[in-house]
Parts: sequence; C-alpha cells; structure tokens
Amino acid sequence: MVYAGLDVGTSGCKGGLVNEKGDVLASAYRGYSFEMPRPGYVELNPETVWQAVRETLKELGTKCRDIGWISVSSIGEALVILDEKDDVLMNGMTYLDSRGDDTLSDICSRFDEEELFFRTGVPLNPMYSLNKILWLKEHRPSVIDNSSKIFLFGDYIGYMLTGERMIDPSSASRTMLFDAIDLKWSKEVGERFQIPLDRFSEVRPTGTSMGKIRKSIASELNLSGDVKVVLGCHDQCSAMLGAGAAAAGDIIAGEGSTESINLVVDKENITGDFYKKKVIFEPYVEKGKYLVPVGQLSHGSSIRWFIREIGHQSDELGKSYEEADEGCAPDSGELYFLPYMSKVKSQDAGNKALGVFIGLEMATKYSQMYRALLEGLCFETKKSFERLESLKLPIHKITATGGCTKSKVLMQMKADVLGKDISLLQSADAGISGLAIVCAKADGKYGTYREAAQDFVRTGITYRPDRVYAEKYERYCEISEVIKRLYE
Repeated sequence: MVYAGLDVGTSGCKGGLVNEKGDVLASAYRGYSFEMPRPGYVELNPETVWQAVRETLKELGTKCRDIGWISVSSIGEALVILDEKDDVLMNGMTYLDSRGDDTLSDICSRFDEEELFFRTGVPLNPMYSLNKILWLKEHRPSVIDNSSKIFLFGDYIGYMLTGERMIDPSSASRTMLFDAIDLKWSKEVGERFQIPLDRFSEVRPTGTSMGKIRKSIASELNLSGDVKVVLGCHDQCSAMLGAGAAAAGDIIAGEGSTESINLVVDKENITGDFYKKKVIFEPYVEKGKYLVPVGQLSHGSSIRWFIREIGHQSDELGKSYEEADEGCAPDSGELYFLPYMSKVKSQDAGNKALGVFIGLEMATKYSQMYRALLEGLCFETKKSFERLESLKLPIHKITATGGCTKSKVLMQMKADVLGKDISLLQSADAGISGLAIVCAKADGKYGTYREAAQDFVRTGITYRPDRVYAEKYERYCEISEVIKRLYE
C-alpha cells in the first residue's frame, strides 16, 4: 500500500508518496504566487491552488499506480468562499493580508477578550478568519450574502476531491470561530458576530474517512477510482506528527516560509497564563492533546527576499540556502537586522514595526548583511522559546524540519543562540510523513499515532551549541524595543 500526502502551502503544493515502512518513494511540487492587487492585499487564488493540486497529484499518479490513500494538510485562516453553483466568489485573504486590522476594536466591543480567548484558543489578532469575514461584511457584503459554502483551503481541496465537506479541529481552530475545548463550531461566537456557521464544513476528527475520490478526478489524474481520501489537518499538525511529536513535551521547529515552534501539551497544562502571554493552543491530532505554537511569520520568506532582491547584486551569495551558506560572513560585527517583513505578527499583534538593518557602514558587505539577517531570525526564535519557558511547560527534545534546515549555517546558529541541541529529520518533509501516518492509522495498520510515528520517523544530524550569543542577543532585544516604539 502506498500513501499520498498533499501539503497545500502559501507558495506551492507539495506531494509525496510513502510506503508502509515510512520510506518516501517519490515527490512532486507545483508552485504558485500571492496575488497583491493593492497595497496590503495578499491573496491566494483558489482556482490556481486547485490547479496546482491536480498537477501535483497527476505527477504522483504517473510515478506510482498503487496509491491507496490520500490525505491533505494546508495553511489556516484564508477562506475559500463559493456560491450555490460552486463558483469562487473571491480570492482567499491570507494571514499576511492587512485587511481586518480595523476589526479588533469591534470584536472587543462585542466579546470579552479573555472569554473569547479561552473559547477559541487564539488571542486577538487580525490574521484570523473572523477578522476577514467582519471586513467583508463591512466592505464587500455581497460576498457573504451570496455565499453558499465557506471553506479553508484544506477542506476546500477535500471537497473538490470527494464532494464531501469535512474539516478537522486543528484547521477549524484557525478561524477564531471554533470552540477549541468542546471541539465544535462556537454557537456563541457565530451569533454574537452574525456569522452563518452552517455554511462551514462539518467538524470531524483527523483520520476520518471522506470516501473515495471522485471518478472524474481519478480518471483525469491517473489514479484508481478506489483511492480513499482521509481527513488531514492543519499543516503545523502534520509536520509535528511527521517529526515524531506524539507526547507532551515534544517540540518541533517548523523552519519554512514561516517559523512555527510547536510544543505538544496535555489539556490540563492550559492555564490562565496562556491568556496573559497571548499563547495559542490548537487541538492536536489526538483528543486531549494540544499544539502550542509560537514563532514568526517572516522566516524563510525573509531569506528568499534577501537572496532575490539584494544578494543577487553580489557574487558573494548564490540563489539557494546552500550557496548562500558558502558566501555568509563569519561575523556580522555591529550589524543587526530586525526581520519584521510584514505588519501582521503572529505573536505580538501590537508590534507594527517593519524590517530594518541597523549598523551599516561604508565597508559593510552583502555577506555580513546576510549573516545579520540569519542572526535576527534566530534571535526571534529565542524570544519564542522564552515565551514557552515562561509558561513552565515541559520541553523534552527539539527536532527541526522544513526547507530552511538545508542551511547548515542557520541551523548551527540557531543551536548557538538557543543554547540547545537541535536534531534534524532524515526526511526533508515531515508534513508529508505526517500525512502518511494519518493514512496508515486510518488504514488500520496502527492503533495509535505514536506507534506509527515510531516506525515512520527517523532522525539524522544533531547540531550542538559551540558559540555564545548572549551579549549580542541582549543588545538585539534593546534595539527591537526601540524600533517598536518608533512605530507605535
């Protein structure tokens, strides 16, 4: 039996085939780009994404005819809104889209902030689906009025593949419309904001069978009509599972376009301090366990921006992480970089500061700027860990996964700044492995996700601290606070 995982992200759709032993047999990828028709608008076109999904699956289908199960993970927050004929009414507003910034005061006027937090598991932040819907009701009411179905990208793809409408708790929790404790759409939130919750998909547990793939889609994509689709999860959850995080205290650093430091906790660990620290708790793949994510939205995207827009002007840096490592300076001197490349922040909604280099001199080289950029990213990672440690949550091991782990310089620097060992996975894509684990359990091969993870997950190199960054980190924190105040 071969399991197919589809990870629908912000910049592309990744697909992989995994056998019953956890071996990755093949992979495929189709990229796409944000559409930014106006300043502050950062959108994904649902039809473009669906086309990329079909092309990815079709390539996988040509590489293997034994695919038996498919599971999908995706980004959260961004909505796909269809009318009664299933036509897309507008592009999805991503978490980087600034529309919804002005809805926070409206939300606070209708719902006690602390009560809303402990009901939904997320703090006030303009990135969530509720904010985007409130913006639409104010500025484009016809979109909501004419809507028949409201999806996130994960359940939208599931619907296109099977005709069934299901969403898992981890994905639903990214809307600020979901009761993260009772694991159902929140009637109270929906009524308070007059949101038609009946237009959202039915909430079912990760691993629920969605039935067989539509015959017309199977024929188009070189797949058997007997292929089963199983309900996946939010992309951070699949990456956690694929990295072997199944017990409380396991922590995974998702090093992709965004960085998400994800810790597994038991339900009883969620306390009032979560609200004080504005720390999210998201339902995990097993009932009673939660994923606690902290991190930064501009991570790998900052690196790609620098290489594409600045580094290409010099022979010092190449176009890939590996090439950039070769050209990275051994020391950045007094140069600092604040990686605030978006006005939307996942952890500190009040921080409106934007990215900046500080300490430039006439002799500054691109290679030093690149090192300062990596240091800035690592310093923000340390802030994320300090937030978790302040909650006195258990942390047993750190495993890193994602595209940025290809940079040896970045990963060694991250271990140095954190003062902690960081292990990498042998498989470059934990998200695909996690979806294969979901399929394997649904296929009856394992009784628990933890059992499956023990067979599927293999770790590789471990980076250990060998340099001290305490003084420079302290200075970075001082500078970042000053810059934040300038933008208030």
